[in-house]
Amino acid sequence: MVKGRRLSARVKRSNNTYGSHYFASFSAIPLRKQSGFYKNTMVSLNAVSYGLTEHLSVGGSLDLVSLIRARDGGPVYTGRIQLSGSASEVFHLGASVTYLNARVPVGASVPEGTTIPPGIFTGLAMFTIGNRDYQLTLAGGLTHDGQRTGEGPVFNFGGAARAFPNIMFVTEHWVFTDPDRDFLAHSFGFRILGDELAIDLGLAYDREFTTKVTAVGMPFLSATLNF
Repeated sequence: MVKGRRLSARVKRSNNTYGSHYFASFSAIPLRKQSGFYKNTMVSLNAVSYGLTEHLSVGGSLDLVSLIRARDGGPVYTGRIQLSGSASEVFHLGASVTYLNARVPVGASVPEGTTIPPGIFTGLAMFTIGNRDYQLTLAGGLTHDGQRTGEGPVFNFGGAARAFPNIMFVTEHWVFTDPDRDFLAHSFGFRILGDELAIDLGLAYDREFTTKVTAVGMPFLSATLNF
């Protein structure tokens, strides 16, 4: 009996408080009121999110490397607001608006005559089916650069499955459509769950940028701390 109790303690399931987000995107499952998390990815990218009410949350991020490697216009940062709620235990709806202050890094080439927008707004309608342990999120919307709406819609797909007591597999995909050239970004990996701390280990892939790191994409490591 003693051995059985010890084994049971070893495989105890931590309370999953990370069902509101994937690697970079979010589900429609709302953050709990007056709770939030801080996430650090590869030391440079720092993000925070907080639930103001049971349905309204805000967040933002800052890339530290861009503080010293960005051109005029400041660093890469985001600001985000989301309204979401649960129609039942497995159906969740939401909408979000995110502003990305995207800057061209030092050393990157910009075609002559190209106008770089000061930033990009992305508005998404979101639908999540499932719970904090097993879920799938579908989102779609539009982008706006402050002067005009993007020529094609943007889509986001995310999913998570708690395959082991404290291990969750996570996947996330972005599709930016454009009449001239679509941009697709993917990420795959797993999350080690703890009561207050979670560790993400994954691989991000797109044909244009991450393949310059390795042929199969860019490995990444994140730590998420609840508060």
